[in-house]
Amino acid sequence: NAGVPKYPQEFVTIGELGVEGDYHSGPTNRHKKTQPAEPNSRQITLVAQEVLEAVNAQLGIMLKPGDLGENILVSGLDDLRQLRKGDRLMLGMDVVVEITGQNLPCNVLNVYHPALVKEITVGKRGVTAIVVRTGSVRPGDVCMALGRSDI
Repeated sequence: NAGVPKYPQEFVTIGELGVEGDYHSGPTNRHKKTQPAEPNSRQITLVAQEVLEAVNAQLGIMLKPGDLGENILVSGLDDLRQLRKGDRLMLGMDVVVEITGQNLPCNVLNVYHPALVKEITVGKRGVTAIVVRTGSVRPGDVCMALGRSDI
């Protein structure tokens, strides 16, 4: 599914190229139309629950999980702005992802509030990642920082 919202699932299967069935899953970046195709550095998007709560309070709105287009909503890691390219996270018991960067907010999010994109500038929109180890993730699974890769 391209765009927002994405809807909570009982579980998602994380394959080698991202969340199975997701618009952003695949070997190339679907937002870049240049040739040659750009490798996909945004197979997975993660957003912090803390950001949803803060933005809801600031703007008086009711964003729900999936409204920011994230594949995975995490909590307990603050707003994710401390994560850098090469950092790794373990999601649940199996999945490991490697952070590729901070996610830039897209104007499509302004459907929820005209100031939303301005409020979630870089550092609050979450992070993008690639898959290191596949598996399944369920709501309530633990998300744990593993440190940096060897890049």
